[in-house]
Amino acid sequence: EGAGKELTLGLERSVEYSRDELCRQLAYRASGDRTSFDSTRLAYSLLTYLTASEALTGTAGRELVKGEGAASGTIVTKPNLNLVTSALAAYFEEQGPDGMWPAGQPIYKSFRRSGKNVGNAFVFATDTVGSLLESLPSEAFRPHLVALEKTLQWIEGHMLSDVIPDYCDEITGQCYGKPLRGWASSHLTSDNGPNAWSTAQTLTCVSRMRKVVRELQHNDVLNEFDGRSLSAEGPKMAAWDRLLDTDLGSSGRTLKSVLDERMITPFDYTQISSGRKCSPSIGAAYSSILFGPPGTAKTTICESLAERMGWDFVVIDTSSFLADGLTNVAGRIKYVFDRLQALENCIILFDEIEEFCLDRETPGLGMESRMLTTAMLTAINDLRRGKRSIFFLATNRLRAFDSAITRPGRFDMQLFVGTPNLEARCILFRERLASLPISDKVKENAEETFRSYLETVWSDDIMFFNYLESVQFASACADLVAAGTDLDEKGMSSILNSQTKVMTVRGQVRNEYVASMELSRL
Repeated sequence: EGAGKELTLGLERSVEYSRDELCRQLAYRASGDRTSFDSTRLAYSLLTYLTASEALTGTAGRELVKGEGAASGTIVTKPNLNLVTSALAAYFEEQGPDGMWPAGQPIYKSFRRSGKNVGNAFVFATDTVGSLLESLPSEAFRPHLVALEKTLQWIEGHMLSDVIPDYCDEITGQCYGKPLRGWASSHLTSDNGPNAWSTAQTLTCVSRMRKVVRELQHNDVLNEFDGRSLSAEGPKMAAWDRLLDTDLGSSGRTLKSVLDERMITPFDYTQISSGRKCSPSIGAAYSSILFGPPGTAKTTICESLAERMGWDFVVIDTSSFLADGLTNVAGRIKYVFDRLQALENCIILFDEIEEFCLDRETPGLGMESRMLTTAMLTAINDLRRGKRSIFFLATNRLRAFDSAITRPGRFDMQLFVGTPNLEARCILFRERLASLPISDKVKENAEETFRSYLETVWSDDIMFFNYLESVQFASACADLVAAGTDLDEKGMSSILNSQTKVMTVRGQVRNEYVASMELSRL
């Protein structure tokens, strides 16, 4: 208990001291006092301010007098954003033409021990930059990308190589070895070879640079195509739980169970570093075709999946490929897919883009359409091989696609999206009964009657009701219960007959529906 109190107090003092030192260094710089100003001191005051403040997140001050609650002045507020932004800008403005920073004050001042190199007394800039990249959000570095590029150029131009002998010829005395490549601090003398600590800090810095740049590219692409940023909020179950399930033909599987098995579960425990390919468990799917009649919530499925996984979400439709006009569609396809390659941990939905993937064997199909299909095949293949995001292609006309599109390789799965299954209909009815001022016994009897009736007439018409039609039917039946009328076959049949006259899936559409039910590929 005592140690915890001391630790909290120490963190509070660290926040106060580092904030004061940060303001002091900015004041020195603004006044032109170059003797007192130290860019390294500025940077590490900023890092201390951020780190200590983050460690106190969730605290609400300290109780100085027992029973009186948190005392005034003991609450540590969030870091001042303007102060952080000004300090970061000041640090990068101190960067030299070579991409490095002035040595600043030494870490230690005693060099009595032999073998010490005075250059080791100064902070290596890649260590500082790497720490800043880790402690601040990627967007904070958008104004400083040119400065980061200069540092990267210094790193690329200052790799050192040293040969460590591991074998010497007994006759000639000539020694041989393998080259050891790495970096040394910019403050060390030129006759030094690569150092382990300098190399480690440099590689860490480059890795974090790459992470920041990829995140900025991801954000740019998401904004360009009006995507939704969901990753910052993390996985959310609500939308996925509300999503009604549908059966995948006679396979005995449901759509949600397959998506859970092939997409949600494999990526659930994956540790993904930005800038690297995803490494999910075996059996993961990165792509799928969703096909079925209109009104079966294909877009909602993809968006709910994105929320469930905590990934961002973007929709690419026909307008995305027509933005530069009809004569530039092929070039636009390449541009769009090149941009999509920058996305990571994102659900991408290609919605109703059949016109760019038409079957090349179709009689009368023009050369332009054939070439567009070929371009789309290549682009989809490259996106799949990137393994950075999961993408779906939603369509109402599966048979219109070229066979090379639907072939395994580009799309890992082909899933029929039908109407809500019987269990989903019962859930809809239960939800509508929940708010009614009736006894649990009445609700239970009504649910049992509702389920029994659906099982009796399921394959006739009601199984073909889409989501909205299913909601209307469940609501109408709930209204009967609310009015005090016994829910029976006669009442439900009357509702069913009135709805079947205007239902969506009927005639030729129903024939297509039935023919498509068994076309799923898991």
